[in-house]
Amino acid sequence: MGQSVSNPFTIQIRRPAAFAASFQLNSASGGSNLPFTLGYAFRKGDVPGGSGVSGSLPGLQVTPKNYWSDGSLKFATISGFATLAAGATQTVTLALGTPAGGAALTTANLAATGITASIAAGGFGSASWSGADWGTPFQTWVSGPQMSSWIYRKAIGGDAHLVGWLEVRLYAGGAVEVLPWIENGYLSVAAPTNKSATYAFTLGGSQRFSAAIDLPNHCRTVLVSGAAQSHWLGAAPSLSINHDKAYLQASRLVPAYRASVAPTAAVWSKLAQSYTPLQQGNYSNGMGQGGYQPAIGLLPEWDVLYLASNDARAFAGVIVNAYSAGRYGIHYRDQTTQRPFRFSSYPNLVVDGGTATAIANTGASSKGTYTPAPTGTAPATWDSPHHPSVGFTAYLLTGRFYFMEEVLFSATVNYLKNTDTTRKFSAGVFQSTAGANTARGAAWAIRTLAQAACVTPDSDTVLRNEFLASLAANVDFYHTQYVAQPNNPQGFVQSYSNYTPGTGFLSEATWMQDFFTAAIGYAIDLDLPLAGGNRDKLAAFFQWKARSVVGRFGGTAANEYLYYDAAVYTIVVAPADAPDFAGGSGPWFANWGDLYRASQAMRVAQAETLPTANGLRGGNFPDPTSYWGNLQPALAYAVQHNVPGAQAAYNRMLGAPNWSGFAAGFNVAPVWSVMPHA
Repeated sequence: MGQSVSNPFTIQIRRPAAFAASFQLNSASGGSNLPFTLGYAFRKGDVPGGSGVSGSLPGLQVTPKNYWSDGSLKFATISGFATLAAGATQTVTLALGTPAGGAALTTANLAATGITASIAAGGFGSASWSGADWGTPFQTWVSGPQMSSWIYRKAIGGDAHLVGWLEVRLYAGGAVEVLPWIENGYLSVAAPTNKSATYAFTLGGSQRFSAAIDLPNHCRTVLVSGAAQSHWLGAAPSLSINHDKAYLQASRLVPAYRASVAPTAAVWSKLAQSYTPLQQGNYSNGMGQGGYQPAIGLLPEWDVLYLASNDARAFAGVIVNAYSAGRYGIHYRDQTTQRPFRFSSYPNLVVDGGTATAIANTGASSKGTYTPAPTGTAPATWDSPHHPSVGFTAYLLTGRFYFMEEVLFSATVNYLKNTDTTRKFSAGVFQSTAGANTARGAAWAIRTLAQAACVTPDSDTVLRNEFLASLAANVDFYHTQYVAQPNNPQGFVQSYSNYTPGTGFLSEATWMQDFFTAAIGYAIDLDLPLAGGNRDKLAAFFQWKARSVVGRFGGTAANEYLYYDAAVYTIVVAPADAPDFAGGSGPWFANWGDLYRASQAMRVAQAETLPTANGLRGGNFPDPTSYWGNLQPALAYAVQHNVPGAQAAYNRMLGAPNWSGFAAGFNVAPVWSVMPHA
């Protein structure tokens, strides 16, 4: 018999009769009929299936991309026009209603504007679009009467790797917005290498961008610079967009954050506001470096700053850093489909492990099937155990195809770097015991996989089903090992190493386990349609896994773990060097008190001076980026998903005499300030 695990699927939300959602438009210089588009996440149940969305601004176009499991609207792009005086702000409220109708704008309408565009790449050649070229897009992304959007692509000259891309938005009245990018990344085309040239973008006969760029293999960059985030055929509208942050968090597509970052906080002086191709932005000097990095978390710091403030600088920080992710060599586009690749098509393919690949800890193929070895300038190194969420929040804010694919590329490269047998071939399982993952690596890979399944449009069934199948395989793998059979009663998954070998105990990094717990809790919130009972298995596995954080918030009884020490670096999780996780037989500790005493003894044996203060202590307390910060998302999702004892554990933490001073630090460094959703 397996362990009995309660299984409340807490994401079910009552459908309200009305909902309160909005966004703000601001114009520094003012103007009439200024065009805009944004992405918008809706709370489950707010827009029931068959219902439409209208707004206080007439003529809004709402184009659905995804739906919740109950059929209600999950994510859409919103387009329209606004007239504002200089310096004015307009709040646009959304409600159930009938959206404006009318015939959708077509590629013929686009061609009628007389638009021409070209991307030049020095001696490699160029790609250009005019006239009839606009009639054959690679993909229609949005179709509507206020705005239609298409994706275009062409090879650069005769080069086998270099491709120019355009994401084009046409608005009613003839305004055209273009996002151009250059990409040097195919999955299996021979001889990948860097492409160094002067790259230029011309729109409507006017050169808008030119720069010398050394583009490494499997990298891409948008062809913009400075504060510009795209190019307009005519004058760019002076219009900025600010989402309803509380509502965006209430959608549960992002965590809920308790932080409130003031405009005077020092973090703003560090936030990137402009773009130079392949720039580092706010990413760390080395993704695999130890210690705190602002990129690590369910979302990176720049995304959290947008959610935890109303500062105008936050939006640019999200977009610029999402563009900067192109510097990593993760863009393995399938040359047969021109899309991110399907796992099922490449069960044995593993990324080449050479230096110029710049992907850390690559695995092996049982069939000897590897991507072609690249040469030349290496990209910035991608390290999956430390990798951030890239493009996800930028997509939620803008609805851009470019950002959606960035999320997909990061999910596919995490698959590609793992040994085919370890990942269970095309299943794409991220095991916490493999050196290429570790518990934290598995956590972030599953987080990114769930985000990829979330942002892939429902209509893109082929790719979406690939990500959903992989997520289901991960759920089934972990449920089978830890829930379907008796296993560690404290909720610790097996990780890649023992921190104290030869002592007769197995010690494990608590913060890695907390990352894993948080990633699973977050994946539940994304409410993805997992087949074969895997939604229930996901909830059951989380109930088991969350014990590892909840149990560390006990009192002084002999069978409890004292919550004062919940955030130590390592914890003893088994009374043996190599307990049996695969079969679940252990041996294991009988209760949390025994585990606590063994952990304290280990710390003494390592000559650590144990803190004696009452309240939260150790783990670099009270630094908001400490291990006390690291555990916040795990405990928050445990409360939210009704794990037994979680609310009492949370209340203990909030009631600690030194909690308020610690929590205030999140207003300076907000990444770990996750709290339960209401």
